[in-house]
Amino acid sequence: MAQRAPRICGCGHKIAADEACPCQVQRAREAERNRPTARERGYTSKWERESKAFLALPMNQICACGCGRPATVVDHRQAHKGNQRLFWARWNWQPMAKGCNSRKAVREEGAFGRAVRSEPCTSR
Repeated sequence: MAQRAPRICGCGHKIAADEACPCQVQRAREAERNRPTARERGYTSKWERESKAFLALPMNQICACGCGRPATVVDHRQAHKGNQRLFWARWNWQPMAKGCNSRKAVREEGAFGRAVRSEPCTSR
């Protein structure tokens, strides 16, 4: 069985194809350590009630990316970055499947300690 070739990380380390570079692991740990808690970011019991009610509406039961999967989370179309007016603006909400929302976050916001990419979301 053929193995994939090692890759060179941006920091210059040679890394096995299926492993993370130590610099990437460290960057992800620091990002998580510095991140406010979900409650501090506004995801309170009020958010849980409002998002559940939003997903219960008939027009919000399918993922907005077009995959056809059932929506399980409410996504902010534009990242609120702590802005509570943007956080609670219903025009900024869209129904999404959890996996699609995670991919969108990684692509648009650099989630999970990754760098932000410049290409726009193609899932909408």
